[in-house]
Amino acid sequence: MLKIINTTTENDYTTTALASTVVSAVYSADGEEKTVNAGRGETLVLVVDGVQKDLLPGKEYEVRESFVIKSVKICRIGGPKAAPWIGAKEEEKATYYFRQALLLDHGKIVEDGSVREVIRGGTCDETKAEGITLEAGGAHFNGILADNGTKYTIRNSRFYACGDGGDDLAGWGAAIMADNQSEIDINDSWIETEGAIRCAVYVDNTSIVNVENTVIYTKETQDTFEEFANLVPGMMKRVPFALGMEGTVRSLNVMADGQGRFKNCMVVSTGWGALSTDSGTSYDICGTYALDVEDTLSGIGTMETAQEGKEYTATKIVNGVKYGFTVGGSGYVTYADSGVHNRYKNVEFYAPDYIQVMGSGRTGSSYIDSYLSSQHTAFMTQQTGGGTFDFINTTIDTVDALLQIKSGAANTGFSNIILDNSRVRFSGTSTRTEDGILVELVESDDAGNPGITTYTIDDHPEKAQGTRSEVADCNAVFKNGSYRGDIYNSIYNYKQTLNVVVENASLTGRVSSTTAVHVDLEGNIVPNGTVLNAFMGSREYDHVNYLAEKGGMGNDAKIIGRFCHTAAPILNNPVNVTLKDSVWSITGSGYINHLTVDTLDELQASAAVTITVKALTAGGKAYEDGTYTEGNVAIVVDSTPVEVIDNGVADAGQTYGNVVYAFIVETEEGEKNSQAVDVKRQNYIDGNLYFRLVPAEGFEIVSFSSKGGKIEENRAEGELAGYEYVLSPDEGSQEMHAAIVVKEKDT
Repeated sequence: MLKIINTTTENDYTTTALASTVVSAVYSADGEEKTVNAGRGETLVLVVDGVQKDLLPGKEYEVRESFVIKSVKICRIGGPKAAPWIGAKEEEKATYYFRQALLLDHGKIVEDGSVREVIRGGTCDETKAEGITLEAGGAHFNGILADNGTKYTIRNSRFYACGDGGDDLAGWGAAIMADNQSEIDINDSWIETEGAIRCAVYVDNTSIVNVENTVIYTKETQDTFEEFANLVPGMMKRVPFALGMEGTVRSLNVMADGQGRFKNCMVVSTGWGALSTDSGTSYDICGTYALDVEDTLSGIGTMETAQEGKEYTATKIVNGVKYGFTVGGSGYVTYADSGVHNRYKNVEFYAPDYIQVMGSGRTGSSYIDSYLSSQHTAFMTQQTGGGTFDFINTTIDTVDALLQIKSGAANTGFSNIILDNSRVRFSGTSTRTEDGILVELVESDDAGNPGITTYTIDDHPEKAQGTRSEVADCNAVFKNGSYRGDIYNSIYNYKQTLNVVVENASLTGRVSSTTAVHVDLEGNIVPNGTVLNAFMGSREYDHVNYLAEKGGMGNDAKIIGRFCHTAAPILNNPVNVTLKDSVWSITGSGYINHLTVDTLDELQASAAVTITVKALTAGGKAYEDGTYTEGNVAIVVDSTPVEVIDNGVADAGQTYGNVVYAFIVETEEGEKNSQAVDVKRQNYIDGNLYFRLVPAEGFEIVSFSSKGGKIEENRAEGELAGYEYVLSPDEGSQEMHAAIVVKEKDT
């Protein structure tokens, strides 16, 4: 029996550091007490019978054959200096001492930075690992880490990593990691992890991971309340509450301009995410897909070797073995942000919540010849800047909605969707819609950065006023198929248009401007002031099982994004509908801004409905105000303009630190003019707002100032270099206003 009596660590201010920065240890084995010390710049790693274990005081291990406490050089240190932990309190930080079974740098093995005792069987050299088994049984210990241009091949191998990870935004604890222009080929292998924030594969900085004929299974472990509470950095140990789901682990994370390429694989996570990107580099800059996935089954739930006669959500054969997958838990299958593009072909994706979430930048994703299934809302976008979902010959099964676009006061965003020869089917029971929602543009209920764990319901469409403050249009195109479901625009804090085009297709459903409010899982309206809380573990039941019948999450997260719509006259939420060689079977009365058809008989209804429009064009002819009837459809043309009050708000939202901000523009004479300046900005994870001001034609900026925050010249580099200024909140400030004064240019 091996017993760890005491340890000394390089850093002792977090439990994370206690496990990874051990510089000396006192242990007893076979009744004999010994002390071992690490060399300078090194840390100790414990290996028992070929498995890495935690070197922590009080731990006891039965040794069947042998053990070693090895001193290994620390070649990579990261941690709290990296966003989003800038400014974190000392006790909230963690120092990332990377320890790994095999470290490859510039194509060479770094022997004093590797713990090769963890690699069993097969062959392993500086170019390939074949037939090996690699097992980590302790926290944030990496398997194979390829760095600085290394090219490496892994074949017919098995990886196991049990224990919480350190940070899946940095790859700390990943089973396989490629960084800094490295490339790893993974073939015919099995990768399995257990633990919070411990991803199986991590890719960063122009690196590529090619994965074929491989199974990846990442599982959450039910930490005790104390274990989970002590994980540092805290904001990375669970999915951001703003996304409306729970979960503690991602199978994959592709960062920056890295690439993850998958073919004939199975990728499953029990909660949070399976195929994920995060903080990527825009496709417009790098020109490569962040994720390129083909012939792959992926989902949130559980999997096993398929048992005869047992029913599964789906099955797939990989390397001659048939696996059964059962959807469950909470989370999304895939994610993209920061302008990255993903491509998916002939994939099967299954989600208890979302198939995909897209956030920030002109992010896009293409689905070709695929089957996708969601038990909630299939796709959701937030803080996007014009990205597009496009589907070709793809079938989507969902319950509530196909696409939810979040925008408005909390965080503006606009995105697009194109369906071509595809099928959308609504099944199951929805408590927020009777007919299913194809597209909804809604006021964002983004709670804020990943560290925010509450959200207060504040729906107030009845207080809205017409405004000139605009967000770019969203577009929905339905081509070559029969599509059934409703389309709604419920934005009210800004003006934002939803354009709907139906081309060589049929549409059955209601299309309208609406008001929308939150509803609970039973469909009841959630009162304003209701506080939703993320699941942060149960002290009473001493576990972190968000699905537990007692002490679980209570479904608060599920209310995020759950809206119910009521058709209402246009205010700031116009919907334009264009039919091209198509038929619209209208199932309910509604309000449309501009309706354009080839002929009025393209509008049909089985029961009497009234469509109120601001403008009607049929066959190129514009109709005057009045009522026009086509079968059961009455079209009321009322061109009376919406009364608009210019509040001067050129841009507004909230920072990652939940500080509300607004840019207000007025002339030297004190007249509000929100159209005189365009604000180009980026909310960054350091809690600041980076921006530049572009005056409209005919105007020039006289001055600008701020209240509740300070404006300084931007000296940041990289993706932030294109912004002239940075707006930083004052200490303790919860609200910032930037006042911009303009004047007309002299002619």
